[in-house]
Amino acid sequence: MFGEGDRETMSETDEKKAAGGLGAKRGAMISGFRIQRTVEAGEYRLEDIFADIRGCGPLSSVFDDAGEIEEVIGSTRVLVVDRPHEMFVSNDDASITIGLAHLRHAPDEFLYLDILHELCHVKQQREGRNLYDRSKSYVDRETEVEAYRVTVDEARRLGMTAGAISRYLRVSWISDEEHLRLARSLGVRMDSRETGGENGGV
Repeated sequence: MFGEGDRETMSETDEKKAAGGLGAKRGAMISGFRIQRTVEAGEYRLEDIFADIRGCGPLSSVFDDAGEIEEVIGSTRVLVVDRPHEMFVSNDDASITIGLAHLRHAPDEFLYLDILHELCHVKQQREGRNLYDRSKSYVDRETEVEAYRVTVDEARRLGMTAGAISRYLRVSWISDEEHLRLARSLGVRMDSRETGGENGGV
């Protein structure tokens, strides 16, 4: 979701979004999805941070089979860094970097959707695709639209409102017009206050 060249710091808007949660309905978040928030900066296995990652149902639609899921879980390095990143995947080795503050303070559902999004990028990197194609806008990259489609579908399954999903899509390095374009491509309805009266989707 948040690339090396796309995101360097959390904006004030992003901090408020993380602090306020993503608007999932009461009880909609998957139960028992443990996140180890108290680790220090360093290198970890994926399961060290997300112990219940195997229970993330959408992975079966992202990867070819259970064997590939196991391979990815066993081989993916997670780098926790004391820098103002959120999450991103390396184009070189598919390692996942997580900012320490993001890991410690973002709400559970935010981190759950983020790691799902990044694992979509891990799959894409394994296929040899370029995650950071600078010839296209962030919101027009096929790799991003594909990963967002998986996370938006899962957000809907969790009971998140259209407004909450729209806020999830609003990141600091895209313009208002790009935000609207991304929401429309994913069929996410946006509040008229965000669109100047235009309807962003369903």
